[in-house]
Amino acid sequence: MNLTQRMAMAGMTATALLLSTSVLPATAQTADPAEPAPVEAAAPAPEPPKADIASAVTCQVLIGQFDDSVAAAKVEDAVKASARTLRGEGNKACNAWDYQAGIGSIRVAIETIGRKPIR
Repeated sequence: MNLTQRMAMAGMTATALLLSTSVLPATAQTADPAEPAPVEAAAPAPEPPKADIASAVTCQVLIGQFDDSVAAAKVEDAVKASARTLRGEGNKACNAWDYQAGIGSIRVAIETIGRKPIR
């Protein structure tokens, strides 16, 4: 690289440095690529689902019935383990407000240990 080319590069570098600092108004500067892009007007958030109190209570009553009955149930340990798995799945569904699936799983768990669901 000869002296003329070096001087031209130094001049371009100095010009670029001046332009990127305070010479131009803030609105004319380019955006920093590390900064996130401005967010457009966001769509309104969907309304969260409403809890069904009666179904939530049914879930908790059935879970309580299962928990109170499983230790005294006269079934094999493998059957109890299977029923506990169903109870856990039902509890997760109820906590996710999928009450019909949760209630169904818990009822099956209660019937698996030889009891009749109270609700």
